[in-house]
Amino acid sequence: MTNPINPVGYTELQTQDPARARAFYTELLGWKAEEEETPMGPYTMFRGLLAGLTACRDDLPVGWIPYVTVDDVALATKRAKELGAKVLRDKISIPEGTFSVLRDPTGGVLGIWQKK
Repeated sequence: MTNPINPVGYTELQTQDPARARAFYTELLGWKAEEEETPMGPYTMFRGLLAGLTACRDDLPVGWIPYVTVDDVALATKRAKELGAKVLRDKISIPEGTFSVLRDPTGGVLGIWQKK
């Protein structure tokens, strides 16, 4: 099997009830959860995985959002807009890198991620 050109590099659960979701995934799958304070509020990282969860914000839907790795978030965000996507979060920088969240023309939500 060959490597995908732009693999999913991270996944995040947007939820209305972070405490309940955290308990569910730690019990069901044995994931180790650790809560961190971030500039955007509390955030749960699942240790050893490229995954986390947070309370829903803005107009992001409840559910898992995959973040696809790209070489240039600014360029990919611009191209997504040209192709009809709505930008839900635009080029947000965090210590680990930069991301945007998009709603594609069919309504699907996808994150794009550039590692620092």
